Amino acid sequence: MPPRADDERIIVNMGPQHPSTHGVLRLILEIDGETVKEARCGIGYLHTGIEKNMEFRNWVQGTTFVTRMDYLTPLFNETAYCLAVEKLLGITEDVPERASVIRVLMMELNRVSSHLVALAAGGMEIGSTTLMVYGFRDREVVLDIFELVTGLRMNHGYIRPGGLAQDLPPGAVDQIREGVRLLRSRMHEYDKPWRRCASPCTSSSSAWTGCARAR
Repeated sequence: MPPRADDERIIVNMGPQHPSTHGVLRLILEIDGETVKEARCGIGYLHTGIEKNMEFRNWVQGTTFVTRMDYLTPLFNETAYCLAVEKLLGITEDVPERASVIRVLMMELNRVSSHLVALAAGGMEIGSTTLMVYGFRDREVVLDIFELVTGLRMNHGYIRPGGLAQDLPPGAVDQIREGVRLLRSRMHEYDKPWRRCASPCTSSSSAWTGCARAR
């Protein structure tokens, strides 16, 4: 519908610098007063020139780029990239079995840490700072393991075409076992805050908003 002379509609950019989009998404909003009439997504802010940069890098250097594409699951990006490179080079069968096992081990730990961030952020959304504290507290357990194994807490560059940057250091297996045991022992702590905040808020979507405000 063409705009009328008395329209108050304006176009507003939300992102990519907005805290809710943190550099990866631009929303073009059409606003009429306080009502959003239309929202269009401007994608493409995530790659930050990675494709062009990698045209001038070797296969190994490419790992340090893809690990930054998703800071919550960097080891998955590294593994996917290295599997593709190994297939292109025809060296898939040459990757040591131990390296493949360690890759899966690290990805599983990375998956846990990513889910913990989701729980923490979800807790904040429903007004539970307790869940936020628990999630980031337990994520530290996994990040400590990553730091021991790779030397870094994120953006590791640990998984390389053909294998790994290095083997597990002394004491890594013991720390992983202790970390998993600790995380298992704390799982029940998440149940009560979720139930306390969610139980009175199951009747409608608007009730969730009320719950978040009340908490």
